[in-house]
Amino acid sequence: MDLENRPLKTTKPPIRRRARQARSKTTVQSILTAATELIAEQGVDVTMTEIAQRANVAMGSLYQYFADKSAIHRAILMQHNAAVRLMLHDYASRSTDAPSFVVAMESAFEQYFALHQQDPLFNGLWSIVQTDAELQRIDIDDSLQNGRYLQSVCAPWFPHVDADRTLAACALVMQLAMSTARFARGIPPTIGTQTRPVFRAMIRDAFAALQAEERQRVDRDG
Repeated sequence: MDLENRPLKTTKPPIRRRARQARSKTTVQSILTAATELIAEQGVDVTMTEIAQRANVAMGSLYQYFADKSAIHRAILMQHNAAVRLMLHDYASRSTDAPSFVVAMESAFEQYFALHQQDPLFNGLWSIVQTDAELQRIDIDDSLQNGRYLQSVCAPWFPHVDADRTLAACALVMQLAMSTARFARGIPPTIGTQTRPVFRAMIRDAFAALQAEERQRVDRDG
């Protein structure tokens, strides 16, 4: 047979390696689930030993995947951010014009606010973020990423408004939505409940300002 013309064999990962990869993903998720449950139950002071016991993995296996508790916290935060991003995209993708976009943002905030009040993990996670500079950076980057996505959705309705201004409005709405939900958990419930309509009005005002600027620029430029 002509070796130069012989068909090349496609290489696939050995079955044993694929099995190891699948087991690794399962182990990692078990560790993160255990850590999430413990943080929700006990707060931020859970130990690596407690996490290993809850996940039913050996300490050696735990450290094989996560060098320290900060690495676990980072992975949990990134999973949380990804889930929030999916929720945000689901709401924003329904928008057909500026008014429906504002309604979508209010609805997304309502769902996020409710989750924050109902799930103790949210409070524990924020306590961790406040004490970790790297997690704070990840949190800010996530707000900017979500802001850029929202800008891409609403930009066609504000074509004459400076892009950075639109991005600032979108990113600030995201960051303040999270801050509002966190703040409401720490204040008397009668006041915390009132933060919802107050912030929804702030969302409307933020995008009403963009709409007003759009009209002004169109009128000015003729």
